[in-house]
Amino acid sequence: MLSNEQSRGSYLGWTKGALCVLLVSAISLEVFSAIVIELHLIPADSPNYKTPGERPFWVDRNPHFGMWHEAETEYIHTKSCFSVTYRTNTFGARDRQRDKMGNLPRVLMLGDSFTEGYGLKREDRTSDILESQTKVEHLNFGTSGHFGPTQYWLLYKHLGLKFNHNLVIINLLPDNDFVDDDPNHAAIYQGQYRPYLERTGARYLLTYINRDQKGASKKEIRREKRRYFGRMLRNFTYSINAINYIMSFMRQIRPLNREQHLISPAFSGYFDFSRDQAERLIEVMSRVMVEAEARQVIVTVTPRPADLIYMNPSPLIELLMVVAEDYPNLHIIDFRKAFQVQPNWHSFYRDCDGHWSPAGAKAAANILLQDEVYRRTLGIN
Repeated sequence: MLSNEQSRGSYLGWTKGALCVLLVSAISLEVFSAIVIELHLIPADSPNYKTPGERPFWVDRNPHFGMWHEAETEYIHTKSCFSVTYRTNTFGARDRQRDKMGNLPRVLMLGDSFTEGYGLKREDRTSDILESQTKVEHLNFGTSGHFGPTQYWLLYKHLGLKFNHNLVIINLLPDNDFVDDDPNHAAIYQGQYRPYLERTGARYLLTYINRDQKGASKKEIRREKRRYFGRMLRNFTYSINAINYIMSFMRQIRPLNREQHLISPAFSGYFDFSRDQAERLIEVMSRVMVEAEARQVIVTVTPRPADLIYMNPSPLIELLMVVAEDYPNLHIIDFRKAFQVQPNWHSFYRDCDGHWSPAGAKAAANILLQDEVYRRTLGIN
């Protein structure tokens, strides 16, 4: 029978051994995660080794459209192929400070992470290139966070219309805009406060999921403190970023697999959408046009690399052209068509991420700069 001292020594030895195993495992996981992230095997964030601010950058608190940015905040976003500092103005837009009453011509740009300039310096974004080239203000109201067309409409209605403008540019990303806007896929965004247009008979009703996320309740303040610890871990470790990416990917693919809508290189949002998703997009565009009144609206359609392997006409573009027949002030520009004829289109996308590189944002800007409707609306000869 072991004495108390022997038992205590045995327990301490077991504890030390277990701690050593945990430490070696943690170090191994960190090294392995660093390798797969830096070799671009998974598009997870790299640590930036900066102490995060107490406020997050992307938050789902706006009562009308959910995801937006905290006003007047700064965020350092680092991946293996970029490190960029984002800053927001007093309205929460990732943009320089703007006056509500500005001189015309003036442009509002709506969209998701491609419009926002995910991974790009401000001066490398499409909006800022256009502003520099035309000397006309291009207000950027894009945001990341699975932001879809219904949210574009609501942001325009409740925030964008407060700013004087005569041209609206809406950037559609077929790769995920149909899914982001589909209430049947709401399970992908667990815990995120989001609006949806849900069909009820022949009508669409605006509904919201996860309503308890709206506003900064005491519960949310406590949650933000926990998120701060999580941001600390993301800023200083590869392994947490790798784990977060894998968990996020699994959450997205699980409901899609249930509907046999697999994520694969062959998927293209230019072709692979349902009738219900198409009709919802028509409804959203109709509501945008009502809000825009007589202002010119340009819808740009942005491809991902998988979209560019298809050379045949897209039913999405045909659909948008039919919608445009009902609105003389609606103009459609398909970036896919222009990108496909350029042999260097692969350079338009980040290797580690899939968003636009500076070359991609510039290519999109050049297409707009050559467009007759865009030039005429801004008074460019």
